[in-house]
Amino acid sequence: MHKPTNRFASLVFAPLLLMTALLLTLASSVFAQQAAGPQRAGQVFWIGGYGPGIYASRLQGDGSMAQPQLVATQAKASFFALHPKLDVLYVVTETAINDQERAASLAAYQFDRAGYLSGGLPDLKLLNIERVRGNGPCHVTVDSEGRFAVVANYGSGSVSLFPLQSSGLLEAESSTLQHQGSGPNTARQQGPHAHCSMVDPTNRWVLVADLGLDQVLVYKLDAQSKKLVPGPNPMLKLAGGAGPRHIAFHPDGKLLYVINEIGMTLTSAAWDAETGKLTEIATVRTVPEEQLQGGWSTAEVLVHPSGRFVYGSNRGHDTIALFAVSPQNGAATRIENFSTLGKTPRNFRIDPQGQFLLAENQDSNTIHSFAIDRGTGFLKPTGHSISAEKPACIKFMTTPVGP
Repeated sequence: MHKPTNRFASLVFAPLLLMTALLLTLASSVFAQQAAGPQRAGQVFWIGGYGPGIYASRLQGDGSMAQPQLVATQAKASFFALHPKLDVLYVVTETAINDQERAASLAAYQFDRAGYLSGGLPDLKLLNIERVRGNGPCHVTVDSEGRFAVVANYGSGSVSLFPLQSSGLLEAESSTLQHQGSGPNTARQQGPHAHCSMVDPTNRWVLVADLGLDQVLVYKLDAQSKKLVPGPNPMLKLAGGAGPRHIAFHPDGKLLYVINEIGMTLTSAAWDAETGKLTEIATVRTVPEEQLQGGWSTAEVLVHPSGRFVYGSNRGHDTIALFAVSPQNGAATRIENFSTLGKTPRNFRIDPQGQFLLAENQDSNTIHSFAIDRGTGFLKPTGHSISAEKPACIKFMTTPVGP
């Protein structure tokens, strides 16, 4: 009696069990794909420099990067800034005012975030271009409210202010400040060379590193008049011949780090947003003293999102310098240098999550990725790299803040 019943049960329920198992496996696979989707999609970033235009790539969770694709044709697109609330990328053209092919300018590009979410690389659509009243615009930044773009002009040693419309479109330059003076290095500091500008976290001040003057100048951002005006504490004076190039704020908004191109040093400074005053804390070498050679220079400085580490690039030494930030006074102390696996690291970029550092080697046309140890700040090569013609800037796509 029981044997026929068991045989019948096997015939009826075995296929059902098999089908159930297959369905569960399929569902598990679908859920796994959905969970892994954003990770597989990776993080989009743009590459600029001295090649034919702007490229897009994608950083994956293992440090690999997609083959760069040309998304906009623009010569000498050497630096980027991202609108904080809109899908708009701002790009400088590092040329002269009277350049016959494309005069010094600032361009606004719109990108398609939907294309990024679907796994593609977003194209850039040109919105408009405005002329820059300065030579060699080499840096652009946008304030945290998305109201102004600020451009530093290396060749003419001036700073340009551009109001932004609510759509992200550029308006004509509303304010131009021409720096005056020189520095002790007659080969590099024969006149002013504004190299970088940053809007402070309170949106009240604009700080400008001028390589030719050995100064970080402080301007008040007058939103009503759409002008930059000298602040009550107009500058931080650095050592003669230092050649300040780029600056970076600490996440707490109370510290500023200045990388000095000619002097091969990093200066830590306290920032008082109430008075607009910078006070030097300490200055240290970006390479070991005994290894220092003539003709070398620094380039970029960035603070890790954790606020515990500062990184700076050394050209000639061809390394990224790692500095630890003192929890007591904010002073940065160099603790190690890491090869960029290429020649002449100009710009580098840390991904928004602080997991990877991408180092651009301008003279070897490569970008290498490094994993960041969150405990020590140390860099470890991932073994992944891509090629790009004379790369000079990277910008990651980030999530807009607020409406």
